[in-house]
Amino acid sequence: MLAKLSQEELADLVGATDNHIRKLESGDRLPSLDMILKLSNALNTTPNHLLLSAYSIRNDARAGIEDLLSDCTPTEFIILYENLSRLKDILREHIK
Repeated sequence: MLAKLSQEELADLVGATDNHIRKLESGDRLPSLDMILKLSNALNTTPNHLLLSAYSIRNDARAGIEDLLSDCTPTEFIILYENLSRLKDILREHIK
């Protein structure tokens, strides 16, 4: 997080539950405009910075993954795909 707050601390600052914050961070829920304003105030930043940072990080990560996969053999690609799929399932189970 930008302000190095725990999910619980941020939730208290914006009047939400830590579960709601967790779902926002994981992308399982999209924030309302009101929540974006509350989050930006609590994190001492602007709504634009929150929104553009998330977009930029997502695009950079996607490009990095594409670069990693670009020179894989078919076997390497299948192995990486299967492991990434399992890792995603484990991560989502852990976040619940």
